[in-house]
Amino acid sequence: MAPRSDRAATVRNVTLRRDAIVLHLDDGQLYLTTPLAGRTVGAVFVGRGSVSFTPPLAVERAEMKRVLDDTLIDATISAVVLVFTDSTAAELERQLTFQAGTVDNAASDLLHNALDFLLDSDKRLVRHSTLMTALLNGAADGFFYAHVKRTRGRDLMFKVDPTQPEAVFLIRGGGGGPNAPKIQVVSQFRRAERLADSVPVMNGALDPFKLESYLVEATIAKGLGFSATSTARVTARRDGIRWAPLRLYSELHVDSVGDGAGTSDSFFRAKRSPELWVRFDPPIRAGETRAIRVVYHGDLIGFGSLMDQFRFTAAVRVQLPPALDQWLFVKSSQDWFPRYGDSQAATVDLTFHAPKRYHLASIGQLMDSRVDGDVGTTHWVLDRPTDQICFNLGEFEEFKITDPRIPPVTVQMNSDAHRHLEEIFRGQAHPQQDVAADVANSLAFFSRVYGPPLYSQYYATEVPFPYGQAFPGLMYLSVWTFQTLDQSGGEETFRSHEMAHQWWGIGVAPAGDRDVWLSEGFADFSGLWYTQLILHDNAKFFKELDARRRRIRSRGADAPPIGLGWRVAQTDNPDDYSVVIYEKGAWVLQMLRNLMLDLRTMKEDAFTATMQDFYTQYRGRHASTEDFQRVVEHHTRIPMGWFFEEWVNGTAIPTYILSWTADQQPDGQALLRVRVRQEGVGPAFMMPVPLRIQFPDAGVALVRVNVRGPVTEATLRVPAPPALLELNPFESVLAEVKTEAWTESPARPD
Repeated sequence: MAPRSDRAATVRNVTLRRDAIVLHLDDGQLYLTTPLAGRTVGAVFVGRGSVSFTPPLAVERAEMKRVLDDTLIDATISAVVLVFTDSTAAELERQLTFQAGTVDNAASDLLHNALDFLLDSDKRLVRHSTLMTALLNGAADGFFYAHVKRTRGRDLMFKVDPTQPEAVFLIRGGGGGPNAPKIQVVSQFRRAERLADSVPVMNGALDPFKLESYLVEATIAKGLGFSATSTARVTARRDGIRWAPLRLYSELHVDSVGDGAGTSDSFFRAKRSPELWVRFDPPIRAGETRAIRVVYHGDLIGFGSLMDQFRFTAAVRVQLPPALDQWLFVKSSQDWFPRYGDSQAATVDLTFHAPKRYHLASIGQLMDSRVDGDVGTTHWVLDRPTDQICFNLGEFEEFKITDPRIPPVTVQMNSDAHRHLEEIFRGQAHPQQDVAADVANSLAFFSRVYGPPLYSQYYATEVPFPYGQAFPGLMYLSVWTFQTLDQSGGEETFRSHEMAHQWWGIGVAPAGDRDVWLSEGFADFSGLWYTQLILHDNAKFFKELDARRRRIRSRGADAPPIGLGWRVAQTDNPDDYSVVIYEKGAWVLQMLRNLMLDLRTMKEDAFTATMQDFYTQYRGRHASTEDFQRVVEHHTRIPMGWFFEEWVNGTAIPTYILSWTADQQPDGQALLRVRVRQEGVGPAFMMPVPLRIQFPDAGVALVRVNVRGPVTEATLRVPAPPALLELNPFESVLAEVKTEAWTESPARPD
């Protein structure tokens, strides 16, 4: 692409509006760019102008304030680069007169700079697949992109992507740190006409194709070479689609692409690119279902060496047994097969051929298993659509759990390697027993408090890395959870967290990008809940809550809110995603749990009923944060918008300062005066906070103080002057609590 000298125009007062994006080009020169695929899809403006942008959502305005230090954009600009497949070219043709001229050198530089953000040169792909799809298919689908150079401040990019449920974007370049992403989405929201929709549009629902099913037959050779044939069935949502993108792990090579009936299709794949573009001939008509059959092979199965996770000297490495290098793993758990779309679900049929020495576990129901010579074949079917598809294999010993409370569970562990690890690290003597106990007990616990799980069998399989991952009926568990002697409770929480994903993330899937905490935050809370109620370890439970509170408070308002979902991972701080989505998400449920706690009986039946109701209503479906709020409101019988605005869409964390005094009455009772000062939050911030009143005779009373605004005061008649007051005794609120001496005139904040 380049600015065209034969398509230049003088600009006077031209306005382009795209939802909340308003570009006003006051005075300057505009150049159309080199045609692509036979049409004009770009323009460069150099001159004077302005851009305005105001998000319609409070959470987005707050995020702009956090990132850009303003809730709106109203800025002068010196240039803008436009890339589009909408009506922009026609609008410019109507308003401007184009003729031959001289291209300003700055225009070429601006275009190249803008394309650097639009393209990933290393992987040779366009960062916005909607744009590339429209170009290849000749579609006018409404894509609009503007790279704006402000007269003050960093460049900003604005986008309208019609395939996204939240189609309007404000983007900027990453922060430049070693962990910063290339680009950062600062604001994103639905188009104006969809803002009031009560039913969210699922991710993938606006893609050109609806995904129907995957059929994969894979072979792992004796030397671990991988080859497979994968058939995806898709149905076109509109006419004339000739090209479609798939994603495939970059170390896998495509041998051929066909339509499933023996006819070959053309395809394109750049070197080292994860994108595979398939060309249909003839183009697909709306409503037509077509099969995409891909034959491929490559380096997918890796050896996991624990040696690389330690700084052993060369001499020590020589003495270490080779068994420690015998863990296998799947190098790409997401794109090991040609995948269509980022999050569309499909039914799955998987067949694996592998050396019989290995045990293999997969998602789905094991339909058949046989051995022919040295090759074992397993066939797995999942008739419930999913977008989480993977397997694992290795030289495992299998431990089968049969318990009347739960479906069958198989735990896979590399026993030989762990025997060597025991000698080196003096780890667990029988690690499979502790792991199997937590897997089985958490499965039983969650079945009781949430409801029956989706699947009829479960596999917990070991991977040689310090993380876990959950798939339908299948869990990856870190090698270290089989070996550790950690007594903090973290390993029990980790194992039950991964099991909890069978309910949260898989049983109930997040409806959109903002709702990811319904998976990770819910699973994190579930792991803590399991530690407290099933392992009967209050000390570990509250110690872990306290550690998480300190991490959350240390970031404070510098961290984004839970309600941004996946975008939390785009900050310059690499810990924000885990701290906000996992840990603060878990704290939100802990606060709801205590808010619904019966302080008289200390029963949490209302909270358990809420979680069961939410799971039952959305079991096997997608749910949004708004869906969860509606269920919570049904059980609390009060509006809860204030709570979700404060804790899901907000970032403020309160500090409470408690003081009190008691005046003895003639009848022996006392008038207790309580004051709570609140700092660190806005004047309307409100939370009901439990207050524990301890009397000299060891009697105890529990009440809730509705703390709101800078100062909250209450007077209570109590049986006797208290000996001690404790605010927030059960970690009911994510807050810091301090005490101070009573004064008749409290200090109020300015």
